[in-house]
Amino acid sequence: MLKTRVISAIVGLPILFFILIKGGNMLKIALVLVSILGLNEFYNAIKNIGVRPVKIFGYLSAILLYFLESKIAKVDVLVIIAMMLFLLFLTNKKYNLKDYALTLMGIIYIPLFFLYIQKLREMPEGMYIVWFVFIVSWMTDTFAYFTGRFFGKHKLAPTISPKKTIEGGIGGIIGSTISCAVFAWLFPQSNVSIYLSVIIGLLGSIIAQCGDLIASFIKRNCYIKDFGNTIPGHGGILDRFDSILFVSPFIYFIFQYLI
Repeated sequence: MLKTRVISAIVGLPILFFILIKGGNMLKIALVLVSILGLNEFYNAIKNIGVRPVKIFGYLSAILLYFLESKIAKVDVLVIIAMMLFLLFLTNKKYNLKDYALTLMGIIYIPLFFLYIQKLREMPEGMYIVWFVFIVSWMTDTFAYFTGRFFGKHKLAPTISPKKTIEGGIGGIIGSTISCAVFAWLFPQSNVSIYLSVIIGLLGSIIAQCGDLIASFIKRNCYIKDFGNTIPGHGGILDRFDSILFVSPFIYFIFQYLI
């Protein structure tokens, strides 16, 4: 399993680096594709609990969200999507209220949250600060895994994710904090101070672990182990990007409203 994960990383990381460095329409298209794949995984998961999501509406909404966001406020785009979905109540009796509600939840949880990666990339020094999303998420995951494996004794959330430990969680926070500080030191052109990077690493790691637990909660309630097998060794899109979905808006809010 670990070997497969490493091979996937070797193949996937150069692609990710290229897309994030290029930014612009390439990043937008990549995020739309990832959002649609993630939505498909989420919609397939909730079918296990008797929900029939309006899949095509979700996919079209993801496209609409990304390509209208630069023209009108994203909250307005979301309101338009919600209004259109509500109007379906009157025209399509095939779906019930739960179907529509979880269709909208998927749109908010996946394409809307992924959108903040693009928003970060478009900010001044965005080429640098967008990397904090991935450093926080991946270093938290990596350090939590190995710390929990060698030192984990006390369960963090046994009813949601039995393998996660408090020791692993602490290790993830330490690893994320140190990694963010090192990144800020190596790239002073990011204009992020060491002190701010420590705050981002520490709080971001907590947010990342919450995002991971939320994905585990959804999977447990849908009676599945993984969302898919899109990424060998990692599972589906949502299995690999569950923490990133929460970290990206968190870091955006810091730079947009606090800095």
